[in-house]
Amino acid sequence: MSVFSARKVFGRLAMVVLAGALAAPVMLADTVCDASSLKGAFAFRLTGTNFDNQGYLYFHNVVGRLVSDGTGGLTGSNTYNYDGTVFRQTLTGSYTISDDCTGTITISGASSGTSHFDIVLTNNGQEAEIVQTDSGVSLSGSMKMQNPPVAATPTTPTTPTTPTDPAAQKK
Repeated sequence: MSVFSARKVFGRLAMVVLAGALAAPVMLADTVCDASSLKGAFAFRLTGTNFDNQGYLYFHNVVGRLVSDGTGGLTGSNTYNYDGTVFRQTLTGSYTISDDCTGTITISGASSGTSHFDIVLTNNGQEAEIVQTDSGVSLSGSMKMQNPPVAATPTTPTTPTTPTDPAAQKK
């Protein structure tokens, strides 16, 4: 068989395999989320900017921790750098999660007031992408679960050992 004929045969074979793969239905498991999909302690980070009424630009950097109760309630704290002014505050809030794993968060802090966010859960609820939805502010970032659950590893039973008497070994 010549090189040209071999290429032709392999080319046709590849087209048949590709056509078969495209024709076969692909079943993907749909992830269904609810409020319990966001449960536990999360570290979060937000960065962004806003303009004031006079057109001045301000920079935001935020790191913090949110604890979700799995039923729509949030508590936490953050360190907020607003254009060089740093403040720390405690947070309270609420959230909703839709069955498509998107949701909303409302957070209130004494220094920053009330803020609204849209989120998308990823990695089976262990992470989320966040964007602030309040007019005039452009903050976005992510959340990651602190100490995510670890899958249990099976343990092998151990055979009990009989303690040895060091005095008996010397005899």
